[in-house]
Amino acid sequence: MPSNRIKRDSTSMDSASISLTRFNELMRGREFLQGRWELTPNHELQYRKQGGEEEIVLTGNLVAAEPAALVAQIREDLAEGETVSRLLSLRGRWQADDRNRLAFLVERQKGRHDWLTFEGAWEVGPGQEILYRYQRTEQKKGSRAVHLLRFRGYWELSEDKRLTYVLDEASDSTFRFRGTFQSPSVLPKGGSIRYQVGIEVEGRRRTKAITLFGKWKLSRNLALELEIPYGGGGGDGDGDSTRSIVFGATYQFDSRNAVTGRLATRGGRPLGVELLLTREFLQGQGEAFLRLRKSLEESAVEGGVRFRW
Repeated sequence: MPSNRIKRDSTSMDSASISLTRFNELMRGREFLQGRWELTPNHELQYRKQGGEEEIVLTGNLVAAEPAALVAQIREDLAEGETVSRLLSLRGRWQADDRNRLAFLVERQKGRHDWLTFEGAWEVGPGQEILYRYQRTEQKKGSRAVHLLRFRGYWELSEDKRLTYVLDEASDSTFRFRGTFQSPSVLPKGGSIRYQVGIEVEGRRRTKAITLFGKWKLSRNLALELEIPYGGGGGDGDGDSTRSIVFGATYQFDSRNAVTGRLATRGGRPLGVELLLTREFLQGQGEAFLRLRKSLEESAVEGGVRFRW
């Protein structure tokens, strides 16, 4: 029976080798092949050597998605019947393409990148993480098995009004999804906000609603925040944590003294969503409520009406 040796090298790789026995030399930059990284329809990572004839140099299975890397298991069958495996970590950054598909840009020399597009569907998990499930045909067994890539980060709102999932700020590894906010009127008690995106999955257009759950709060500077809990390593730290999406807001009240906060980006670009603020909700906000009440009373005087809250 052939043995299976698994090695791990956390160093990232800029190119590929013909043989894994020369793997470390290539990783140290001593020699390079002209070629490109690709993602096959079977969700296998491949490196193709370019030249007179294209040649598949390496093939591996996806293992994990890291904030600024894609990890795959590369195998090589040696002449003596032995199999050698190594976990390969490719440097790069994650982003969403113009069809809201997940993509990984493999970092190459001189600022170049190889673009790997993930054609399948993704979803938001219970811990506010992004989950990408795909099927892969196992070569030896011939059967199809479901695999999962899990992305851990936190949600933000970009100034161009896109709902954004940040994996790694340093490398700009960020999914910026194109879409629109739903539910023009939101109640704080519901503790959620919905964002609709159109996604292309295996050549077909689909509509997906992303619902973020949390707790609405009024900050001291009168911004509105949705405090989102992240489970199992979401956000910046390990384990459960919370992080807030901060919205700009303008406030108005009607003849019934009902207060409405019109959500916007931090820079003031309106989102078309109104948060209906009840007195019970605001009274639990301490100093922030007092500041908002003073601001509304001053606005009422200027408008020639009386604010009774």
